[in-house]
Amino acid sequence: MIRDTSLGEIIAFVTVARLGSFALAADELLVTQSALSKRIKKLEDSIGASLLDRTTRSVAVSTLGREFLPKAKRIIEDYNRSLNDMSELVKVRKGIVTLSCNMTLSDTLLPEIIDRFKTTHPNIRVRVHEDSSPQALERVLSGQSELAFGTLGEPHPELDFEQLIDDRFVIACHKNHPLASATSTTWEEVKNQHFILLRPESGTRKLLQRHLGTLYDVLSNDIQVGHFHSQLSLVARGIGIAATPSLIRLSGRDLDIAIIPISEPTISRKLGIVTYKGRALSPAAEKLREVAASVMQGADG
Repeated sequence: MIRDTSLGEIIAFVTVARLGSFALAADELLVTQSALSKRIKKLEDSIGASLLDRTTRSVAVSTLGREFLPKAKRIIEDYNRSLNDMSELVKVRKGIVTLSCNMTLSDTLLPEIIDRFKTTHPNIRVRVHEDSSPQALERVLSGQSELAFGTLGEPHPELDFEQLIDDRFVIACHKNHPLASATSTTWEEVKNQHFILLRPESGTRKLLQRHLGTLYDVLSNDIQVGHFHSQLSLVARGIGIAATPSLIRLSGRDLDIAIIPISEPTISRKLGIVTYKGRALSPAAEKLREVAASVMQGADG
């Protein structure tokens, strides 16, 4: 078993074998002939056999050395290739980045984020987990994702949150609905409308309940769905209206839907990028974070 063999010793052997001279090899490697001889001797001692046949006038690769030489060259090539691969990673030319994204951003801004990122970094592989915001945060905490796009909710001691969007709630209704011509409305004015609500476990529904209190309890609830896109599909059929974050308008641009600002109270969600506190992002993830921040800032409002 070979022990304590250094790459420098292997390079020394390959160089002497290529040049057929200790003097020339020492000059190329910028070491003394004595230091070069010590490297070769240490490698031979580690292997347990002579790799070079020496005479007073010449040096030649031994029989065992000829068998070892191709393997030694591969070791050097593999090492150089590994260094090159790491250099490429640092330069963000290769690699993989894994992120988590809540459903709102997955349905709206994520395609633009990925498109911009892949345009400038085509060789970076991207893996996306579409999650609720709480699930996305758990993936960051567990190390499954380097970063998450979504909401933070309550501050977390192990997470950093870069807020980029103040996503105000609006009313979505069919373009033929009586509300469609309104420039704005209030929760009191729409409380008797037929609402399409999200299911009780939805974080968005819980946010509305916290802000509206008893006013939320009087909203109709005979239709409940799990996702915003289901809400918009039903709204587009004229089945009812929905309270949604304004960002959702981007996923409903091709539907017959009108968007009306709503206030009294004004309710919003804070969206942005979540990372693990004190843990540096990989170069690829940092570039993706920069692209995502640019896209989200452009979408705010």
